[in-house]
Amino acid sequence: MPQNRPIQGYDVSVSVMGPNGPELVGEWQECDINITSETEEYHETNSRSPILLDGDIKFDGKLKRGYLNTNIVATTLGTNTIQPGVAIPATPRFTISCYINAPDKGLVGRYRLTGVKFEKLAIAIKAGKTVVDNDLSFKAEGIIED
Repeated sequence: MPQNRPIQGYDVSVSVMGPNGPELVGEWQECDINITSETEEYHETNSRSPILLDGDIKFDGKLKRGYLNTNIVATTLGTNTIQPGVAIPATPRFTISCYINAPDKGLVGRYRLTGVKFEKLAIAIKAGKTVVDNDLSFKAEGIIED
């Protein structure tokens, strides 16, 4: 019988698939997913009160973890050299899958973000014993909940 308890970090995992299979391998510490359903206002003639219409639906978010991949620029941007005068290829697209596996709590499922393009790579290099942080901000073309 399912328990009425929230899922925890132990119950979830995240993977990233690229054009050539698994990419950015490692344990992701966080995956933030934002879904924005925009609203368009439509004003009828002589009306000051708008009718609300459905607008665009947009998906974005961020992956966060400790830095594990020194080839991160080439992986996310499709090239390891970005300079004036050097042709830059189209950036690769990815699929991010977030798995929820807590059958004892009655919660099993997956969110798949498709057509993911990484927009911002943030690497925080710090002195001492702290872990170097690696954050990837992204936008996605779609989401599948199964």
